[in-house]
Amino acid sequence: MDIKIISGIVGVIFTFGALFVQVGEVLNRLSALEAQSGPDMSVIQQDISTLQKDTAVLRTKIDKLENPLGN
Repeated sequence: MDIKIISGIVGVIFTFGALFVQVGEVLNRLSALEAQSGPDMSVIQQDISTLQKDTAVLRTKIDKLENPLGN
């Protein structure tokens, strides 16, 4: 065999090896991201429900007020 063919085959083998290493690193990063949990949203949901209750109370108070320009 010619040296060019042997070096080409070796180059292709190294290229495929590097490709598999890169794919493995990407898969490891993906699994690490999937393992992370998100922030605790229950506190924010409680704040939103409290805000909605306060808004409803304010709306009822505003509705009960008389319009001074309407008199």
